[in-house]
Amino acid sequence: MQLSEMLKQLPLYTQEMNILYVEDEQSIREITQKLLLSIFPSVVTAEDGKEGLELFKNTKFDIVISDILMPKMNGITMVKKIKEINNHQSIIITSACDDSSYLLELINLGISNFILKPMQSQQILQTLWNKVMSIYNEKRVREMNQSLENELVHKSTLLEQYKEVVDISTIVSKTDIHGRITYVNEKFCNISGFKSSELIGKKHNIIRHPDLPKEFFSNLWETILAKKIWNGVVKNKKKNGDYYITDSTIKPILDKHGEIIEFMSIRHDVTELFDLNEEISRTQHEMLYLLGEVGETRSEETGNHVRRVAEYSKLLGELYGLDKDEISNLYTASPMHDIGKIGISDAILLKPGKLDDAEYEIMKQHAKIGFDMFKNSERPILKAAAIIAYEHHEKWDGTGYPRSLAKDEIHIYGRITALTDVFDALSCERVYKKPWPMEQILELLKEERGKHFDPTLVDLFFQNIEKFKEIGKNLR
Repeated sequence: MQLSEMLKQLPLYTQEMNILYVEDEQSIREITQKLLLSIFPSVVTAEDGKEGLELFKNTKFDIVISDILMPKMNGITMVKKIKEINNHQSIIITSACDDSSYLLELINLGISNFILKPMQSQQILQTLWNKVMSIYNEKRVREMNQSLENELVHKSTLLEQYKEVVDISTIVSKTDIHGRITYVNEKFCNISGFKSSELIGKKHNIIRHPDLPKEFFSNLWETILAKKIWNGVVKNKKKNGDYYITDSTIKPILDKHGEIIEFMSIRHDVTELFDLNEEISRTQHEMLYLLGEVGETRSEETGNHVRRVAEYSKLLGELYGLDKDEISNLYTASPMHDIGKIGISDAILLKPGKLDDAEYEIMKQHAKIGFDMFKNSERPILKAAAIIAYEHHEKWDGTGYPRSLAKDEIHIYGRITALTDVFDALSCERVYKKPWPMEQILELLKEERGKHFDPTLVDLFFQNIEKFKEIGKNLR
């Protein structure tokens, strides 16, 4: 780099630097000081080593530039004492050729920067450039390290506060990759009833509730071992055998190579919410039963008919493989299958004999009336009630009413309720008939397989006939 360029560039890096220059010869000191002041904002001078040392003790200098041979205290002694104060101090020595006997001693003191006298501007600037850039870069590194350290402390402080908030508000646990518990917080212990010492080192299934199937946890492990977050509602077992329900999130914790090192779980207790939902569901179920019984009472039927149809439908839905929510909706809504009869006149509804064609057409309207009662609802149970009321008189072969649907055009709710309603209706006394013997009922169901009824449902019914008989016996 050219001399002019060095002079131009150096001040950009020396804006905060302070220089101590020690030289006993006044002319050299004054000339060199002028050059240094064109580079550094502050240059303090001393006439000998003793004065230089005193100045150093009272002021922080980025660079010390010193001659060797000086009165009162030479440069070597001053350097030794400076090194005792700050072993990392940056020092440049100006030396004449006849000072070479001192150079080895200075090198042993860690001095590596020398400017030979008589000093040349090019040499001075080159040595200063090297030293300044070294100091500047070291400062930047220290500042970056300090900034990173401050940021780390800040983030660590925040992390501790976040952890404190999480520990206070949520149920927290950690496990190793094999599912052994490595950490639980106080809320975990409080809700589970276990002490921390009873949990650490144990498999997490210590709180597994028997109501949850193995498939549930197989899916959970498959998800988190694939390094994905799992979220779901879990029923857990307390130490005393009671249960609690949590909304749980499990996060795989990965190392810098992306490998799983542990799992962290955060849970919220939703037991009270689920108990409330269960109570609402039971109340809703009971209200629909009562409403269904109202319809049955109008036609002078026993209210147990709707209860038996509900139990039969639930069992048949389970055998067919419906999911949990579908079975719940079917079970709760099936009592509504004949609710539309409240819109049929007593003269037709309570007629003891057979209905004529005109009367029968009016009676068939109960399916549409029941559908119209629920069709505009967005509630899953009432939607199911609309379907059941509308389609429970449809037949597999398409000869039913009100829309002559066939086979899979009929919703599974309608197909199931069609079978369970007929099975129970034939076994009960009505105003227009006596109850049928069981053998005769079963014979009719066989004959209507693939005609009135879904053949798959008929087969499932007969494969489990004793279970259906037991329901009917318990609800007579």
